[in-house]
Amino acid sequence: MRSYMFYKLQLVFYRNKQTKLSLIFEELAEFIRQLPDWKEKPSTWFIAHPTETMIAIDNNYIAEKANDYVGVMIAKKKNFNIVLADKNKDDSVLTVWLMNTPAISDNRYYLTLTIASLSDKNNKAIFINLIKSLLKNIPWDFRYIMLDTEQYKMKQKAVFNDRVPVGWMLYLPKVIDANDAVNASEIIYCNDKLGTIIVSKEIFIGNNQNDITISNNIEIELAANGHLPLMTEL
Repeated sequence: MRSYMFYKLQLVFYRNKQTKLSLIFEELAEFIRQLPDWKEKPSTWFIAHPTETMIAIDNNYIAEKANDYVGVMIAKKKNFNIVLADKNKDDSVLTVWLMNTPAISDNRYYLTLTIASLSDKNNKAIFINLIKSLLKNIPWDFRYIMLDTEQYKMKQKAVFNDRVPVGWMLYLPKVIDANDAVNASEIIYCNDKLGTIIVSKEIFIGNNQNDITISNNIEIELAANGHLPLMTEL
């Protein structure tokens, strides 16, 4: 697959309400540990800070200063977001953005991983294994995990603007029969958590009309069979 492809992994999850909010940064660090060892994956991550350059995670270890900063931010704000990037900041190849959504639930979160390009380890199997790894190793109640490329969702290429898009692949926490998504190239059932990964194509280019059509057809099928949730249902 071409290395200059733009990738975006998006997910909504709920945390156990009994789990301390202060642990959210540790959980975010664990999310980063689960990412493949891409050449572009930094060993040092920086947290967005209004006045200084602050290391957040260095060689998989959380920096105490950043952890304290997140703790203060959480304590002061009902709404908060955490942005992690490499030393290039706005020009970072990989960026992680986590925000809470207290207007919906105090335990609900939205996370986005954007990848400007990947020189290798960017095929279908790598991303399927990443989704499986997140399901197995991260203690979150995932409501969906979606991967697209070339800003498929952002550029409104999906059929429904009020439902979860399929893009390249979509995980939903339910068992979906292959007959309910006949246009999908692959249906994968997850063992660690009850759920299904729907894969639209072997290679998905989110600005290619043929690929868009395939993803659109799957979205229509899933919606018609009662499987594609409204964003408001998440």
